[in-house]
Amino acid sequence: MAAEAHSTATLRLSVGDLKVVHPITVPSGSVRAAAVVPALQGLVNAVVTAAETKLGEAGTEISCRKGCGACCRQLLPVSRTEAERLLGVIEAMPAKRLRALKERFATASAAIKAAGLAEKAGRADRELSVGYFALGIPCPFLEEESCSIHPERPLVCREYLVTSPAELCAGPQQDGVTPVPVPKVSMAARGLQDERESWFPLALLLDWAKTRPRDGVKRTGPEWVQRFLKRISSRPG
Repeated sequence: MAAEAHSTATLRLSVGDLKVVHPITVPSGSVRAAAVVPALQGLVNAVVTAAETKLGEAGTEISCRKGCGACCRQLLPVSRTEAERLLGVIEAMPAKRLRALKERFATASAAIKAAGLAEKAGRADRELSVGYFALGIPCPFLEEESCSIHPERPLVCREYLVTSPAELCAGPQQDGVTPVPVPKVSMAARGLQDERESWFPLALLLDWAKTRPRDGVKRTGPEWVQRFLKRISSRPG
């Protein structure tokens, strides 16, 4: 079987006040949107690195460290495209690890539903976020206070860094927490497939999987990237 062809290009972007130059490689042929998620991860990483570099030049250090999992109890929005990629990651796990993960997802889902936070309708994002964080539900992928799928973690996770003392992140109102001003490129993944529901909480991933749409269109890798970039440029600010 012939190897899948890929296309590579160097992107030169202005994102907020950051200048980003980043090579990106995607399948040349028609694929589902989830197939270009690794390329989007690399692009978000490049934007975050540019923000970190700018911060370092100003003499400020990031305080996030491995084993500090307070932020992994926040409401974590994921897009359909990322969700489809994560389902593939889960399906490839060994049976024992998969069973434990499914149990954590079930526990998280039950707590969210019991608190009445499964539906977004009529609620502001801030209200949802505060209510969710108050439950103290760890991300199902959190193991020993570290992300067990760190290379595959959602785009929004990559963008969340702080410079304030790590212990402040556990506060219920996040008082004193100082996030690094990283442009939220991850939001361009929402609605990438023209879906009606732009995001849902990661902790409900396996619930979503039971009724997820199966009608995803295929486009070439470069076309998916162009759609993503267009969504970045159309965002205000």
